[in-house]
Amino acid sequence: MSSSKIAIIVAGMAGITAARTLTAAGCNVQVFEKSRGSGGRLASKRSDMGRVNLGAQSFATQDPAFTAELQAWQQAGWVTRSDSAPYDWTGAPYMSALTRNLLGHITTHFACEIRALSHDDNGWLLYDQHEQAHGPFQQLIVAIPAPQAQILLSHCAPDLAAQAAAVKMQAVWMVALGFKQPITTTPNLAQLDTSVIADIIPTAQDDVHPMQTWMLRASDQWSEQHLEDEKEQVITALREAFTTLFNTPLPAHDSAFAHRWRYALGALNPPVDNLADPQRGLYLAGDWCHAGDVYGAWCSGQDAAQRILQQAAQ
Repeated sequence: MSSSKIAIIVAGMAGITAARTLTAAGCNVQVFEKSRGSGGRLASKRSDMGRVNLGAQSFATQDPAFTAELQAWQQAGWVTRSDSAPYDWTGAPYMSALTRNLLGHITTHFACEIRALSHDDNGWLLYDQHEQAHGPFQQLIVAIPAPQAQILLSHCAPDLAAQAAAVKMQAVWMVALGFKQPITTTPNLAQLDTSVIADIIPTAQDDVHPMQTWMLRASDQWSEQHLEDEKEQVITALREAFTTLFNTPLPAHDSAFAHRWRYALGALNPPVDNLADPQRGLYLAGDWCHAGDVYGAWCSGQDAAQRILQQAAQ
């Protein structure tokens, strides 16, 4: 298997999990990531509030295999476990640090967006945004959101593209508000308008966070209705909804940003395990192929890698 070249698109949890499993088995793996850093929806952002997790703020599992993996990552200092919720984990010191540590020395091409694919007897060629060809690769794992997979595979693998098209993925807006003078009153979550804000995650002011930060996750419905709004409009709307949780007026925030996840949530229901064309060495992965969360992404990456290894062993 070491002489077989494997390409993986992209460097989210599913792609990284597959890359680690295949690399450990002695495979020649290359990862292609359109962003400048790893993580997918485990990405983090540098800001004047400090590092802020843009997507998943934590993840949970009760699966013994994933828990064992997380415990190994905890020993390495890559994740921390919640004291109050023993099944909840987060990247240390932030989410994208976890994915960067998981990637390690695996060859990864950052800022390299794969926009087209072709296949012949030599394998797969990947064409980036500069029309440069990469490959050939004998095996290919496509670990991107379902709507993007549908577009990428529409010409070279229409049957798999049709399966990806069946997945409805939900957009989500995230807004971070930073306060140099921390808010000391407790928000009354009983007053939360869940039609606007689905979740609120505070981060305390400390040595690495110069401001107290409140991350606001808009509801699925609100996010869809306001998908194309300007970021400032989204910040204003969620700030107003946040303000209603306090009995006293809030000070002006000192920093704010909004981030739109166009493809945040969604999964096949029920999950399927045949998202592949083994004869041509093509496999789909991603949280949408399984449970629609970080655990699902990990499972999906493991499944794709194991199918490649099993195919090679035949």
